[in-house]
Amino acid sequence: MGLYSFKEGKRLCFPFLVIFLLISFFANSQSKEIGFGLASFNYTGDINPLYSVQNQTLGGYIHYNKSLNDGWVAKLMLAGGKIKGSDAVSKRQLSSVRSAAFNDFITEASFQMQYEFLDFRNDRALVNFTPYVGVGAGFLLINRANKIRDYSDIQLMLPLSLGIKVLLSPVWTVNFEFSTRKTFYDYLDNISEEEITDKRNTNFQFGNWGDNDWYYFIGVGVSYVFWQVDCPVPLAK
Repeated sequence: MGLYSFKEGKRLCFPFLVIFLLISFFANSQSKEIGFGLASFNYTGDINPLYSVQNQTLGGYIHYNKSLNDGWVAKLMLAGGKIKGSDAVSKRQLSSVRSAAFNDFITEASFQMQYEFLDFRNDRALVNFTPYVGVGAGFLLINRANKIRDYSDIQLMLPLSLGIKVLLSPVWTVNFEFSTRKTFYDYLDNISEEEITDKRNTNFQFGNWGDNDWYYFIGVGVSYVFWQVDCPVPLAK
């Protein structure tokens, strides 16, 4: 099952790769960016249904951006870090009966299309920053030794991002981004539908199999911009 899911994941990833390559080679680009930064991950799901700052972890990321026309930017990103949750920080009563927790390393690769609202890199611009939004698709890889079910380590996720970019110089930018990652499975926290062994704890001993898990990304980083300069065409003699 794991091998089949991995092959299926590669097959799903192929269209996104083709789209990005087409954009890269045929779209009119003004600039390219390469950047890196610090990342922080969080999670909501069966163990912690509410966002808790106690679950924040530290990681890192690298990204490649390609500026297109009219404020659109194509972005590839690779990120990694720990993700965790614990019944000890849950605000629900009787969660201590289950006493579940997880702390695992995840790696993700994603493609997004972002829209920058302000033309902040223009020489005539009145501001040196822009807010932006982004949406895309990607895959997460979670390294976990003990599983309660036979599920694939590679899963599809959909990122939805909000951020701001600030121009420090013609070639350096700093950016802050918050993003939600929607998943399509319920085992990010290794808790889901199970056989109930104690009827007194039906609502707390295990998770809700019908409610998929989410995780969250916060990133702060810097980027270096490579400008494309079109050489003038020599006049005919």
